[in-house]
Amino acid sequence: MSKTIVKLIGLRIAEKRKERKITQEELAELVKVSTETVSRLERGVSIPSLKTLEKVSRALNIPLNRFFDFEDTSKEIDVFSHELSKLITFLKTKKEEDIKLSYQMLRLIFNQLEKRIGN
Repeated sequence: MSKTIVKLIGLRIAEKRKERKITQEELAELVKVSTETVSRLERGVSIPSLKTLEKVSRALNIPLNRFFDFEDTSKEIDVFSHELSKLITFLKTKKEEDIKLSYQMLRLIFNQLEKRIGN
């Protein structure tokens, strides 16, 4: 399975979970996996088994085939790629130690945001 498809499936899981106002912890409990597993699936780091994807679809009350409907998501990927490209271009102008510090700061910021909104 291509990395793009795995990312798209992860985006769809996160999108549907947030629409239903369910935290990653709650989804993990419903699916009987760890919160880290849900996080990895949503980020496209891990490929869900069909069995796990079926459990996720039941937990979110959506048909299994919705995870493979990529028409709407392709626009999101284009925007994501464009923004990522701008960030890379900007970082190329910075010193290595500044890039490392920026990375550490971004991780802290996003970790705090995830804790605050229950992702």
